[in-house]
Amino acid sequence: MTAPDNATTAHPRTRSMESWRGRKAVLASRGETTGPRVEECAAALDWWRNRATFVKAGVSEAAAEDLADQLDQQAEADTESPAAAAL
Repeated sequence: MTAPDNATTAHPRTRSMESWRGRKAVLASRGETTGPRVEECAAALDWWRNRATFVKAGVSEAAAEDLADQLDQQAEADTESPAAAAL
């Protein structure tokens, strides 16, 4: 039995970094190492790592979250753009 595709993805803020790590580990323990749910976890963990880097650099938490959101949106735009694939 395969898991149904979930068209909506949760924003990384909906869970803590530890929760995303745990979810990814649970998926891996059940043999799910690829797929949309694993990609969602990986993207959320990237968002949290970016946020942590900004906070460590002295940016306020609110501003760090805004910057992490902007990076996330730019990454999505780059992967959807055919011009980005040509580079």
